[in-house]
Amino acid sequence: MRETLEGRRLGFALRPLLAGVALGLAVALTLLDLMAWFGWGARSTNGFVIAAYWVSIAVAIVALLGIVTAVAELLDAPDEDRSLARLDVLAVSVATLLYIVTAAIRAFDLGAAAASPPAFLLAIAALVVLIAGTAMSSLLYASREWEEIEEVTHERHRRRRTAS
Repeated sequence: MRETLEGRRLGFALRPLLAGVALGLAVALTLLDLMAWFGWGARSTNGFVIAAYWVSIAVAIVALLGIVTAVAELLDAPDEDRSLARLDVLAVSVATLLYIVTAAIRAFDLGAAAASPPAFLLAIAALVVLIAGTAMSSLLYASREWEEIEEVTHERHRRRRTAS
């Protein structure tokens, strides 16, 4: 399971991918909030409020998955990268907490014309933290090269012995 969370079985690290998905959803949430606040493209902005609520939940879920993969990466990080990996876990944890809080606040404002100012400001703060976490995870894990998984190494070694 740990190898899957680290991305070894997939061939690429999952943390930068999840960070990018969360960042895209966070930008969509910000755009929905701005569309509701300024009334862009619609007479009734209630649809924007409801969509922003569900997108905030989606961002929180993807960020929670990001926490799991960031912790798995932290356990495998080399000593020189361990402090940055801890900072990445902290960033994604703070962003997740902020998105959970903004989703909880939005749950009470579903009939409003736009998101309440605290919900909007928390989402903006979470977006800033998420941008920093995404950049950090991309630098730390996207170009990571792993050694071969031991199971595969043993299988290849046995094949060579039987062939000769």
